[in-house]
Amino acid sequence: METKKYICFATDCYAVVNMAIDPVCKMEVDEASAKWKTEYKGKTYYFCAPGCKTAFEADPEKYLSGGGEPHH
Repeated sequence: METKKYICFATDCYAVVNMAIDPVCKMEVDEASAKWKTEYKGKTYYFCAPGCKTAFEADPEKYLSGGGEPHH
C-alpha cells in the first residue's frame, strides 16, 4: 500500500513524497531513502529496519495476507 504526503506551508502545498507502508510493522517508509527493500512477485516492498525485511522474506504471504502481527 502506498500513501502520498503533501508538504504544505500555510495554504500552499509544494511537494509530494511517495511513502510506502512496511508490510511487517506498518510504519511509513520513504521510498526514495529506504535502506531496506526487497522484490516479491514483481513488486518492491520497503522496510523501516533490517529485522522487518528478514521477517518478510521468511514468510511474505503471512504479512501480505494480514496474518502477521505488527511488531518492533
